[in-house]
Amino acid sequence: MGAPSHIVLKGAAREHVMPPSQDPLYAGLGQAVRIGTELLAALIVGGGLGWVIDTYLLDSNPWGMVMGLALGAAAGVRNAYRSAQRWQS
Repeated sequence: MGAPSHIVLKGAAREHVMPPSQDPLYAGLGQAVRIGTELLAALIVGGGLGWVIDTYLLDSNPWGMVMGLALGAAAGVRNAYRSAQRWQS
């Protein structure tokens, strides 16, 4: 019995590739989860870099982390806006 067409086997590892959803609700939900994940990742990276700057480079507690979180939030909102623009077109 052959493998279903939506499963791609590569060497010893198996990669499951789901076909895109035809239901607009699920397509929109996937886009929302992606944007939320990008926002969270930007905040984590910005806060982490700010913490590293505070702890190891400048000893400026808490201003490095505050600036890192602000820059991470700005980058996350920018990425979310760009993703929403691509989604509309």
